[in-house]
Amino acid sequence: MSLAEFHSRFPKACYFLEQAKTNARVGQAYLLVGDQPELLNSFASAWAQTAACLHSDENGAACQKCRPCQLMQNRSYAEFYTLAPQSKSRIITIDAMREFENLLSLSSSADRLKIGLISEAECLGAEAQNAFLKTLEEPPPRTMLLLTSTRPRQLLPTIRSRCQTLLLLKNKQEYPLAKQYGLFEILAKTRRQAGVKVAQQSGSGIQNILESLRQEAENSVAASWDQRWEDSAEGNKALQKKLEEQRAIKTESEYVRMREELLDAMLTWFQQRLLRAAGVKDELLPHPEFLDLDVKIKPGEQSMHICEQDLLWMEELLRALKANVDEALALEVFLLSVCEKT
Repeated sequence: MSLAEFHSRFPKACYFLEQAKTNARVGQAYLLVGDQPELLNSFASAWAQTAACLHSDENGAACQKCRPCQLMQNRSYAEFYTLAPQSKSRIITIDAMREFENLLSLSSSADRLKIGLISEAECLGAEAQNAFLKTLEEPPPRTMLLLTSTRPRQLLPTIRSRCQTLLLLKNKQEYPLAKQYGLFEILAKTRRQAGVKVAQQSGSGIQNILESLRQEAENSVAASWDQRWEDSAEGNKALQKKLEEQRAIKTESEYVRMREELLDAMLTWFQQRLLRAAGVKDELLPHPEFLDLDVKIKPGEQSMHICEQDLLWMEELLRALKANVDEALALEVFLLSVCEKT
């Protein structure tokens, strides 16, 4: 992937980075801030290729032909180390940080730039953040550090101050997974007086979506899994078991990440209902596209009290799932409350 793919959306950021490459002033640490984690990771990979390119053009663009460019495009650049949430809690631990720092300390060939990418850096635990500060202060030679975050305020101020910050905001969440699987169509049916049947049907629909997301997570991890590890573990039961555990952890982490996107879409849906109940004009709503689905609920049709209560229940659902309460049970309780007949 090349920065050229982002020129139209983020021209100033691309120009700034390509000028840094042209003038041999690539920084040691960058914090990429935005509202879409996938986009941030894609941009980070594009900038990593540009920074590692050996024969960039006069404008600083990657040549796409040198060995580092080819390896980057094939996702086989050995000196590209990544750190991301790898557990159900989605907290990056100090142990994971130490392993990441050990990788960064490995030697590399003279013409290779080492790149360390921390995805969703806001998930760094307090100990991990403090440990990472030392690396930021004295990074290994020929190393570029990239952090991506949708919630940068959760990072220590000392971490933020040591990074060059790039804003890659679209200022609007698109919720592609929610749209792909028809979540908003399901939510449109959930409202007070809808009854138990609607609650159960909605719960079944959302559970089907979650099952699809779990399958997507499994497929994603399988596609990125290095088969060489499996080959090297052949005949070694202890290593095979460890690899199976690592794969399961990666799959669960990816599933939880996608589930959080779905839950964020649900939260946004009920927040907008509250805005409508408060009398906010349609043209001022953050997601007017919801109105095509939620037409049966007219402005002012549901009281502020009801919409506030629905939002409180939605927040309770988020807390329950964060605490690892049974997923199906938590959803059932939430939907029965929202659809309750009084």
